[in-house]
Amino acid sequence: MAGASLFRLLNLIVAVLIILGGILLFVHIGSWNSGILGVFVVLLGILTFALEFVIPESIVYNMGFMFSLLGRGLFYLSMGLLTLSWRWFNILVGTIIMVVGVFYIAMHYVGATPSPSMSAVPNNSTTNLNAGQTSSYTNPSDGPSMTQTNPGSHYDVPAGSYDAPAGSSRQ
Repeated sequence: MAGASLFRLLNLIVAVLIILGGILLFVHIGSWNSGILGVFVVLLGILTFALEFVIPESIVYNMGFMFSLLGRGLFYLSMGLLTLSWRWFNILVGTIIMVVGVFYIAMHYVGATPSPSMSAVPNNSTTNLNAGQTSSYTNPSDGPSMTQTNPGSHYDVPAGSYDAPAGSSRQ
């Protein structure tokens, strides 16, 4: 349990550092690029902080990399690089974030167990999440099936059993 607390504490510290680095990028606007980058870095820092307390299913499904040590380590490396600038505080913040990212990547290869907030698994169900609406969603992990038919099609021929029209070169 102490290891999980360490990861959680590191996640919270890095989230605060990402937010601070983004604010400094925004406040010391040297160009539009730095201001826009600062806004996005702050938003990603807030998201990182919030994921320690609330884990929405849509975030788990669309940002699954945040729930593995390797994915989060690579995310922290990129956030550390984005927060770097020529000011000493940004260099310090960016370096700390990147060191934590390298630590997470190393822990992935050692086989460490992440904190419970990083143990979320994406929902692979094919049920419709919007009640009252129809959906044509199919789970991509199911893979194609050679015996599936399309019930809405006027052909209703199992996949793979198509006969080429007479006179075509297909054998």
